[in-house]
Amino acid sequence: MSDTVGRKRLKGDKLQNLDIAQLIAFDAIFRTRSVVKAAGILDAPQSTVSRWLAKLRDHFDDPLFVKTQQGMYPTPVASKHAPPIAEIVRIYQNELCDAGSFDPATTAREFNIATSDVGSLLLLPALHRYSKTAAPSARFAATLLGSEELMVSLESGHVDVAFGSLKDLCGCVRSQTLAVDAYVCVMPSGRRDPAKPLTLRAFREAKHIVICANGLEYTHQHVERELREICRPENVRLVTESFLIAGLLVEQDDLILTAPSRVASLLSQRFDLISVSPPIDLPTFKVTQYWHERFHKEPGNQWLRRTIRKIFATPAK
Repeated sequence: MSDTVGRKRLKGDKLQNLDIAQLIAFDAIFRTRSVVKAAGILDAPQSTVSRWLAKLRDHFDDPLFVKTQQGMYPTPVASKHAPPIAEIVRIYQNELCDAGSFDPATTAREFNIATSDVGSLLLLPALHRYSKTAAPSARFAATLLGSEELMVSLESGHVDVAFGSLKDLCGCVRSQTLAVDAYVCVMPSGRRDPAKPLTLRAFREAKHIVICANGLEYTHQHVERELREICRPENVRLVTESFLIAGLLVEQDDLILTAPSRVASLLSQRFDLISVSPPIDLPTFKVTQYWHERFHKEPGNQWLRRTIRKIFATPAK
């Protein structure tokens, strides 16, 4: 038997030592450029992912991923094999996995949701209340959306769902509209009769607290510009990135906050505030959840999307 034949047989024997978990780990490391992030996505100990990576390095006789300032950077060998491995993982996760393998009653999985300050206010309390009985050990983490890494995070699975009102997402991202919301003016209770319309003159002369659109959806960016154009600069008294802080400040002083009606409803439950219609035309916007095509049939992702849809099936009060 020639040396060439011997090497081919050895290669075949080593191939049998690879299992799907190692390929999934490879795919996760390639997409996140991090063993730590890959372990989080896979809900596996970092030591286990490192052990899988060691077996992959032994099989391919290559480092595969090298530590750099930008993370674990793939070698040419890793880059060459990444597309077919990603396809294997996709077929396994979307077509071969048992759809009933996820049990919300017993899962301890951490679900990562990319959203804004608004989304966190609307979503996290409701998820917490719902999951107390439906998924008592499940955990939910909110990360700020709008970063350049959002698409990569959705594709890799580091983010399960994005929540808000986004645009310019690629065709491999699916979406579902949950509700349509509009902006209202929030002010201290007792300042005016909520049944009496707020005039444009009164609106322009009032003192305002404005939510900075940094990190927020494009609709609020438009609303912020509109408010700054209509109101005199000296009347924009306060600027913050937090609707929760804004609600507290409005209650304590004679200010107007322009906010989505669902946020206004939530703030009114916690502070002594009222809401009235604005005297200017402001855009409505769709409250939407987004997820990557790769995880469309993943059972845990499906459960999270169904849960969010149930939460928003009830109109805001």
